Amino acid sequence: MTRRLLVSAVAAVICLAPFSTAQAVQKSLSRLQMEFGVKVALKGSWNEAAFRFEKAIAADGGNARAYNNLAVARESLGQFGPAKEAYEKAVELAPKDEKIRQNYDRFLSFYRSILPSQRNAGNAP
Repeated sequence: MTRRLLVSAVAAVICLAPFSTAQAVQKSLSRLQMEFGVKVALKGSWNEAAFRFEKAIAADGGNARAYNNLAVARESLGQFGPAKEAYEKAVELAPKDEKIRQNYDRFLSFYRSILPSQRNAGNAP
């Protein structure tokens, strides 16, 4: 009986090992994309930064910081609707992260202030 349990446990570990390795590779790829995205963002290349943060999210969909950084990039590009969506996802993934919450709150304050002017801009002659 003990041997049977040991064999089952080893088999389970062997089956999960490829998943763990693949997951680690994905997280590593996400981290590399994040680092590159931050570098190009600091140079003002917001389109490239957004692209890199999207790649980071594709590699690790649970990366709240990647969603936050994507939101910042989209905000910098004037893509306020998509920025709001990315901020909301970041907050959903990491509700206790103060930096993400501060960025989102700052953005919401700005976003709400421009909403009336955006509505009126559509009615301009």
